[in-house]
Amino acid sequence: MNRLLSLIFPQKCPYCGKTIGYSLTECEACRESFPDKPFTRITNTGVKCSAPFLYEDKVKNAIIQLKFHRVVFNAGSLSAAVARTVCDIYGDHIPELVTCVPMSRDRLKKRGFNQSELLAEKTAALLGKSFVRTMKRDNGAEIQHELTREERINLIDRTYHIIDPSIVRGKEILLIDDIMTTGTTLLRCCEVLMDCGAEKVICAVAAITEK
Repeated sequence: MNRLLSLIFPQKCPYCGKTIGYSLTECEACRESFPDKPFTRITNTGVKCSAPFLYEDKVKNAIIQLKFHRVVFNAGSLSAAVARTVCDIYGDHIPELVTCVPMSRDRLKKRGFNQSELLAEKTAALLGKSFVRTMKRDNGAEIQHELTREERINLIDRTYHIIDPSIVRGKEILLIDDIMTTGTTLLRCCEVLMDCGAEKVICAVAAITEK
């Protein structure tokens, strides 16, 4: 059956586009080229985030294909890499609750899915943890290109809200997004979770941009 499916719907490696077996998430050559160690960044605002990749070259293309072209197959390889990174860094101390950076209702309707939620769900399953939607995002909050820096900061302060504080109160949480750039979004989400009683929040993404 898998052989038949692979002939009808050939799967492509997210990173190089090579046809791969139906049970694989990436080709062997690309897997062997993965970085040996995770990347970790601590911003000047104190947000610590880990990732299996830098946001460049083949990985950048794989994430773009996932986000903007709905190549959801790519999420399998990316989330497996995130899960390995979390295990490498935190070992037996991985939070029981996994959540994601939310997407606004308008953007979700337009794109059809939240790539961060997809990554978080798959990562949680691989780690044997529970995925829970903990936050929502205001409509229109992502349209920021015409705003000044100060206006963007004020906007993001009003962007995220907890769905149900009882879900996060007293919990250690793994927060997942697709990319870390400045860290502002992760910082605000961490603040919202902590303000509502989370015990601890750690962050992981598929890729981190170079400084």
